[in-house]
Amino acid sequence: MPSTPPPLPPRLSRRLSTRRRLVGVVAGALVAGVVPVAGAGCITDGYAAREPPRPPAGPERADDRPDDRPDDRPDDRAGSSLAPTTDPERRMVVHLLDVGQGAATLIEFPCGAMLIDTGGEQNDAFDAVPRLKEQLDAFFDRRVDLRRTLDLLVITHPHIDHVRGLPMILREYVVKNVVDDGRPGDDLVTEQLRALRDYIAAHDTGYRAVDETALISKGGLRDDVVDPFRCKAVDPSVRALSGAVPRDPGWGTDNYGKMHFDNENNHSVVVRVDFGNASLLITGDLEEHAIAGLLERYRGTRWLDVDLYQVGHHGSHNGTTRALVAAMTPHVALISMGPERRHVPWTAWTYGHPRADVIDRLERGVSSSRPHTTVDVASGPKKFSSRGLDKAIYGTGWDGAVDVVMDVDGRIEVLTPAPAPGARAVR
Repeated sequence: MPSTPPPLPPRLSRRLSTRRRLVGVVAGALVAGVVPVAGAGCITDGYAAREPPRPPAGPERADDRPDDRPDDRPDDRAGSSLAPTTDPERRMVVHLLDVGQGAATLIEFPCGAMLIDTGGEQNDAFDAVPRLKEQLDAFFDRRVDLRRTLDLLVITHPHIDHVRGLPMILREYVVKNVVDDGRPGDDLVTEQLRALRDYIAAHDTGYRAVDETALISKGGLRDDVVDPFRCKAVDPSVRALSGAVPRDPGWGTDNYGKMHFDNENNHSVVVRVDFGNASLLITGDLEEHAIAGLLERYRGTRWLDVDLYQVGHHGSHNGTTRALVAAMTPHVALISMGPERRHVPWTAWTYGHPRADVIDRLERGVSSSRPHTTVDVASGPKKFSSRGLDKAIYGTGWDGAVDVVMDVDGRIEVLTPAPAPGARAVR
């Protein structure tokens, strides 16, 4: 295995079409009507991985990227809004599920599915666990071929807003492989992590704890647990780019005197997914000090250069840096957060998510657009104001659950429900 693989090739030009989806659940099945929305933005050039043929299965997979070859194909789709192919064998769908203030992302492939984190918010007005189950049941009612099976469950880090739904997931669905950072978490997640450990012990479940010592190359970690998928027409690539840090790199303390190293956020498993010329990065709740380490590890490569970015730490002020946005050059950004309207503890309103300075940062870095809308953003905890938004930045607190369809040629389509109270369309 080469210690420093070559950089990834330039990605194909691609287009984004944005549509609004009216969603209802009827007899447990998802019903969607897709209606074109005027003002969808077009995406121009960028970079992403081309997925080469799958190497033979083994305990660990060699870095498998092709040589760096420029894409000299002329851009014959300038100004178009081509939607992704309707061929289900040649596209993946990223489902940003609505779990309030928390995170749960379902990634659908032709041959399987993976879930990253399990939400979410819980109070008198909202309970993420039944909401998560409702959305997953609707998905499996449509994908009956998957037999209520998750090929991979990733827990980015052991905080309650990322693991609350674990016992329900393990009761209701089959989980074949589990990836986490191997850390025990605090008393708030004892029940959830015990359920996970018991499930792994009682079933034929693959398990991988990702820490920095497992990342033996600049291509991160990709083995048969991290990437269990074997799709026929287009085989996805899943790899962990970061995980738990075994020793304090000298991150110092925060404004409250707490060690940054002791913050579970900074040990988040970072996941990159490639599907042909489409790519996605999820950084969990990684904060500034750990983000700097991630950037240093992959400096000189294109492993962080992606089409779709799930915004770190729910849009917190410390979860997305300028340098990270510059390294990613994303076309679309997704934020998993709750709406501003729930004025109770442990909500987006309490934390002030998402922050206005992060939205500013993303607006400068995200290359595509969305129909103009007005959204609520924070200047601090419990301090919100409204602003206009034109770039392709979507959030569950504004838009409800968001689906992003990405095909093998890199075309992207964003589907949202009817506007949520946190997102008011400007007519």
